[in-house]
Amino acid sequence: MRLIKMFSVLSLMSLTTGCVSSAVDPQIRFGVEALVPPFESRSDSGELVGLNIELGNALCAELQSRCVWIDQDYATNLHALEAERFDVIMPMTATPARRERVDFTDNLYPLSSRLVARKGLSLAPDVQSLKGKRVGVLSGTSREAFAKARWAEAGVTVRSFQFNEQLIASLLAGEIDATLQDSIEISHAFLNQPSGQGFDFAGPALDDPMLGTGVAMAVRKNDTVLRNNLNAALDRLKQNGQYQAITRRYLPASTAESLRHVPNAEGLAFSDAVHLGNTVYLSGVVGLGRDGKFVKGGIGPQTTQTMENLRTTLQQNGSSLEQVAKCTVILADIRDFSAMSAVYRSYFPADRLPARTTFAGKLVEGAKVEVECLAVTAG
Repeated sequence: MRLIKMFSVLSLMSLTTGCVSSAVDPQIRFGVEALVPPFESRSDSGELVGLNIELGNALCAELQSRCVWIDQDYATNLHALEAERFDVIMPMTATPARRERVDFTDNLYPLSSRLVARKGLSLAPDVQSLKGKRVGVLSGTSREAFAKARWAEAGVTVRSFQFNEQLIASLLAGEIDATLQDSIEISHAFLNQPSGQGFDFAGPALDDPMLGTGVAMAVRKNDTVLRNNLNAALDRLKQNGQYQAITRRYLPASTAESLRHVPNAEGLAFSDAVHLGNTVYLSGVVGLGRDGKFVKGGIGPQTTQTMENLRTTLQQNGSSLEQVAKCTVILADIRDFSAMSAVYRSYFPADRLPARTTFAGKLVEGAKVEVECLAVTAG
C-alpha cells in the first residue's frame, strides 16, 4: 500500500488545494456529466448511478471523505477543473495532450475505442476505408481529437455531437455513416437496443496514444496529494475486493481477456507492449536520448535514461513504476552491476521493489543496459 489507511484530520484537510473541506466534513468534489450509462447517469428518481459513481463513492469512503457530485458538461470540464469548480474529473482518459494541462490518477479500468457502422457496409477504422465518409464523435472526447487529427485531413468528414441521443439519431437517419465510440458505452446506448440491431462494430479496436489506454480521473497539476491519495485508495479497494465487486457488475469479462498489441513506433519486428487484461508486457528499453543516440557518460547516465524511457513507456500504457511486478535487466558488462543497481533502485519505492533477474549478454552496439518489465494497469 502506498499510504497508510487512516488519515489524520490534517491530512484530510490537505487532500487538495481546491478541495472544499473542514475538520468536521472533509469533501472531494467530482465533476461528472451524468448522461452516460452504464458509467454515470441518473435513475428515474434522480439518484446518481453507474460504475464511476460507485467507484467514486468507494474511494471517498476509503479516504474518510464525502463525495460531492457536481454536474458538468464534459466538453468544458478541463476549463472548469482549472477554474476550481471541482477537484476531480470523473472520468477522463489520459492522453499526451491532456497531460499538458492536468494530472491523472492510475487507470480505473481499460478503454476500447471502436468504429460502429451499419452491417454490410464493410467499413474499417482507417483513412483508406473512411475517405469520403461521415463519422460522428462526441464533443470533448479523446475520440473527437483523434478523428480530427488522424482522419479529417485525409478526407473523412468528422461531425461532433453533444449527446449520444443526437449522434445515434443521425446514424439511424443516414446523416453519418459511422461513429467512433467507447465500446461499452455504445453497446449499452445503441447496439444492445432494438434500434441498433442493424449495426455492429466495424473492424478491430483502435490502438493509438491519442485515444489513451484506459479510464482514469483528472486532477489539477498542483494537486499531487489528492492524486496520490486517490491512487492509494484505489489500491486498497483492489486489495480488499471492493473494486472487483463493483467492476464485475458493469464490465464484460472480455474486457480483461483479449490481447492488445502496441506496435513498435519504428516498424521493427516486435510490439513495444502487449496488454492481456490488466497485465502489460513491455519489450526491452535502452538508454536512447531524444536525439536517438545513446547518452554518454557510462553506465550511470545510461541507466538513468533507460529508467526515464521505461517510466514514459509505462505511462503511455496506463501503468507506472509503482505498478511494475517483474523486470529483467541485461548488462553489456556484468561489472556494471553495482552502478546500475544504485540508479535502478532509486526509481522504485523502497518497499515495492519489483522482482528482478539480471544477467550479462550481447546488446545492440552502444547500449550498456537494457530493461524489460511486466507491469499491471488498473484494468
